[in-house]
Amino acid sequence: MKAYRRRRQQYLLASLLAVLGVINLLFFFILYRPVRSEYFTLQDSIQKARTDIRTRQYNIERLEKLNVQLETSSQDKFRLYTMHFIPKEMGWSRIVPELDTMIQKAGVKNTRKDYSLDDKPEYGLYSVKIKLPVTGSYTNVVNLIKDIESDDTFFIIDSVEVRPNAAGSSDVTMTLNLETFFYQ
Repeated sequence: MKAYRRRRQQYLLASLLAVLGVINLLFFFILYRPVRSEYFTLQDSIQKARTDIRTRQYNIERLEKLNVQLETSSQDKFRLYTMHFIPKEMGWSRIVPELDTMIQKAGVKNTRKDYSLDDKPEYGLYSVKIKLPVTGSYTNVVNLIKDIESDDTFFIIDSVEVRPNAAGSSDVTMTLNLETFFYQ
């Protein structure tokens, strides 16, 4: 009888352990699928976060380079102004002799120059319109245009009006409409 009781207790304990094992196995299978899908979701999130980090690092590097370029742009702007434009205070005293020198060097005649200064600056520059009528041989007029184009001061030739001179003359009369800029 003792052996029977003992065996019965062992069967009871073994069946209890088996039931607990089955319950644990069921809990494992019940919880495995959601945990597995959450694991893969977290893996995807981690991958997206890494991609976002790389993209943000690239954007930060690009913005830092742009910042450096912007810091030097004001220096570049000042250098451009001082190299190719004339200060407003001394504009007329520099531009008139400069054009006269180019006219004499080219060997053309000029009787007058018309100037007009724009009162409102754009981007810190005052526009100066110049009407420059010249007379001379075609070659000399072309030389004047080349001198104007290659001058350190920035000149824009807006238009050119060409008229032949009186009959029998080989000279050409041309009116150059120029534009330059003063800075302040």
